Amino acid sequence: MPYLLTGLLSMIRTTNNANSIFDNSLNFPDFSTEGYEIDYILGRNFSGGRVTYKGRILETHESVVIKQFQFATVGACWSGFTALERELYLLQQLNHPRIPKCIEYFETPTGFCLVQEYIDACCLSDWISSPQPPIKREDFEEIGNKRLSLSKLASIEKIAVGILEILVYLQQQVPSVIHRDIKPENILVDEELNVYLVDFGLAQISAEDMGASTMVKGTLGFMSPEQIFGKPLTNASDLYSVGATLICLLTQTPSQQIGNLIDDSVQFNIHQLLPELNIHWVDWLERMVAPNQAHRFPDAATALHSLLKINTVDSTDISKLQHNYPLVFAMSLMTFCLGFISAQSLRSLEAKPLPVFVPAEELPIRPIPRPRLKRRLSRVYTCVDCYLRYTVLREEDLRNLNFEATNPPAGALYGKRYYSSP
Repeated sequence: MPYLLTGLLSMIRTTNNANSIFDNSLNFPDFSTEGYEIDYILGRNFSGGRVTYKGRILETHESVVIKQFQFATVGACWSGFTALERELYLLQQLNHPRIPKCIEYFETPTGFCLVQEYIDACCLSDWISSPQPPIKREDFEEIGNKRLSLSKLASIEKIAVGILEILVYLQQQVPSVIHRDIKPENILVDEELNVYLVDFGLAQISAEDMGASTMVKGTLGFMSPEQIFGKPLTNASDLYSVGATLICLLTQTPSQQIGNLIDDSVQFNIHQLLPELNIHWVDWLERMVAPNQAHRFPDAATALHSLLKINTVDSTDISKLQHNYPLVFAMSLMTFCLGFISAQSLRSLEAKPLPVFVPAEELPIRPIPRPRLKRRLSRVYTCVDCYLRYTVLREEDLRNLNFEATNPPAGALYGKRYYSSP
């Protein structure tokens, strides 16, 4: 496995150079019979036998894009024809203002051509190599490493939002559409930062059964790991390509050098590549380019919502804080002055004892009455056989009691007494 990753990394660092070589010295084909005239070459795919021209309609002089597939061209293969046929089918099904529309297609003696709407914009790869307004090199401050200004980050954020909005539309189709080849060369940006997505030749419909192929389809460095190893693709697969594209844009790295941004574990170390980037942006990009698709955002809608949340929390609040900086400083100074004045006022006050209430005359004290206790009643007992009566008295009563001599019965004298109930 380490040998496979090392070989893959070397392939990423040495490929993607063929499409940047154009030979404009060749004679352009004549499409006048179809009503078109070619101006110049926009791009060439040697392996697929495809050439893209910038042309115009002879009657209206309206600019168009003509993609030609040539069977007899050296290096052409059947996969190029399949890609163009697939793009034609998808463009006829899609209807989005940021996806160039298909005008028509016609056959030629050596193949056939696809005519599309022309967008007056440049590739994102051209902006990376030689930035145009509103992305300017003056937006970078040379302090050690390159630092992104707020205007630069806002421009890149708008581009990211535009790409994700197109992906949201593609993923809302039934079945959903997976582009599979998102990279700076396939993204157009005009002067107003409107984003357009082109080249649907490798697009896949999620319902299709695309098995593992002997040839990797896509651009190394921008393909997700599951796409490289032929695993099933999901809506999160295109998000990896978008994240890699944005990293190239943030680091001003051409597509052909994206291998320099990938470490030996075939991952993007964003903290090292962009040390001055906002931490929320770093976390968002790490989820976009996570090697495991289960750790990425599930779809473009979720990624777009998270990105807009970063904009609301960071960019807006920071700009408001910078705009209201004089007001914040004035309020802080006013608070400090009020606190200082209050402290000086407290120090000037003398400590005084609290007043104590002392009555002028002594209040009379009322005696507490003794509680009236009920006297204990004596119980009277009578002998059964005699007339002698006695009472159970307390000791203090016995002292004052005078007994009279009586003639008690005989039984009473010997201690035999009989009592009756009281």
